Amino acid sequence: MKLRWIILAGAGAVVIAAWSALAIGYFYRPSMPVWVAIVTTTAFATEGFLWLAAGVFGWGFLAKRRAALARLRDRFFAKRDQITE
Repeated sequence: MKLRWIILAGAGAVVIAAWSALAIGYFYRPSMPVWVAIVTTTAFATEGFLWLAAGVFGWGFLAKRRAALARLRDRFFAKRDQITE
């Protein structure tokens, strides 16, 4: 398992914990400052997770795209052996 997937899984666990805290806080009706802190933390955790997921999936896409462009470049612009006489 690649490190980026482990990091994404860890971030997913943080998001699940944040949303669980939000659900628990919803039913226990904490004070307004505590509620604002819980909601803000959950929002930042979700936002960070989405950016991290976009980076992980984008990294794989860019690696495949870079390899495809390298093959195309080699097909059209490959160095040919020059005939020297």
